[in-house]
Amino acid sequence: MSRSAQLALVVFATLITTLVVWQWPQPAPAPRPATPAIDTDPILAGWDRPAVTLILSGEQHGYLEPCGCSESQSGGYSRRADLFRQIRERGWDVTGLDLGGLVRRNREQSRIKYQTMLAALGEMTYAAVAVGTQDLALGPEFLLSQNSESTAESATPPLLAANLVLFGEAGLPGAPVASQLVSIGKHNIGVTAILDPEFTAPLRASGVLADVTLRPPSEVLPAVLDDLTARGATLLVLLSHASLERSTELARQSPQLDLVLSAGGPEDPLTENPRQIGQTTLVTVGHKGKYAGVIGFYPDHKTTRLRFELINLDQRRFADTPAMNEHMKTYQQTLRQLDLAANISPISIPTRNRTPAADRHFVGAVRCRECHTKANQKWKDTPHATAFESLVHGRKGQEKTWVPRSFDPECLSCHVTGWHPQDVLPYKTGFVDQSSSGHLLGNQCENCHGAGSRHISLIESGNVEEALAEVRLTLEEARRTTCIRCHDLDNSPKFTFDSYWPKIAHPGRD
Repeated sequence: MSRSAQLALVVFATLITTLVVWQWPQPAPAPRPATPAIDTDPILAGWDRPAVTLILSGEQHGYLEPCGCSESQSGGYSRRADLFRQIRERGWDVTGLDLGGLVRRNREQSRIKYQTMLAALGEMTYAAVAVGTQDLALGPEFLLSQNSESTAESATPPLLAANLVLFGEAGLPGAPVASQLVSIGKHNIGVTAILDPEFTAPLRASGVLADVTLRPPSEVLPAVLDDLTARGATLLVLLSHASLERSTELARQSPQLDLVLSAGGPEDPLTENPRQIGQTTLVTVGHKGKYAGVIGFYPDHKTTRLRFELINLDQRRFADTPAMNEHMKTYQQTLRQLDLAANISPISIPTRNRTPAADRHFVGAVRCRECHTKANQKWKDTPHATAFESLVHGRKGQEKTWVPRSFDPECLSCHVTGWHPQDVLPYKTGFVDQSSSGHLLGNQCENCHGAGSRHISLIESGNVEEALAEVRLTLEEARRTTCIRCHDLDNSPKFTFDSYWPKIAHPGRD
């Protein structure tokens, strides 16, 4: 069975719908730290050839591409694959280890993306992937289906979680395994992973983990590490999906560990990295895949057996990789085949001015322009009007390699009308697909001013003052909450309200 067919079967078997009611106004997304300046220095400068090279990653949080949709941001699987290529061109032996946390949300698109990511990591020759909190939230049945035996057509790295038990039965076929012994040249790398029960407390409280047991990591690690040592491991690695404090504690309790890759650190871990806990090196690699950690193993070095460098996956030193582009193509084709955006249960339109949300629906700019011709003409000359077309064709110069995103809910949410951008959910009567709601293509008036049907009915009944109040948006509201729903730091890192607003300002009425 092809990979696309497997994806389709899993999605149709596990389709989940969501219904949420939101209140107006919605709070602005929390501010995020700025991305550090792009590096220009050569990678791994001054390194001698290691006996083993490990590329470390984790807490991807769904960012298959560079953080957000901005090319100036760091990260993405395609650039990471180019890091592998550059290291192999030096003649070094290299493999990858991932901490887990591949996805962020618990929904069908996350399941499809998780499968895509596992396949891509397999092609990059990752030796193991730990199970993170949101990965576990996708469900034990789903995890069992992902950890089955790899085939020549679809090789995926094994999932690791030494303290995880599914359905109350240890050793279920397909369940994440406790450890992996990876042979590279003359060396055996012993890898294990844990998921801290404290990280999953919110999921457990919501009932998501009814069939999941997480044993205390300190109870399981000694036996796992002893087993790896007995099997000839010359380097012991722990993938610790836990806080830095908890990972530090585990390193102290297990001094035989050579390396701990920990979650729980900052998005940009540029200080106190690595840390030395006795003879154990503890490192973090940040969030969203903006960075990759590289470990060089020098077994004969008298004082420093491990060397670490945190590498910013910027666009200057790393190129896109055709093989990763193929994974993106498969992913987007699957979203299109399933018409996933049209199958998401819509959420209620936010209320305004204490009037019921049921009294309004989205009408599209074609209705707005009947009265607001000047504002409409201004809008037509902005990128907001062609936001959907940018999903189809990409930016200028990308036409030959661009993979269309026009069926991707995570992209549609800011490129069509009638979606909640931050939660990636459509509002009732918002955009569904081109055939049924083509009048809502692009980022139109109602994404900022609210669904317009009630405004129109009030105008037609002569209640002009209330009609204006229905759609009025103050400059302060736009600055504080509205624009940043899409122009957040991930997707629009160069956005400043004062420089962008004059490009779209449309004061007054016809």
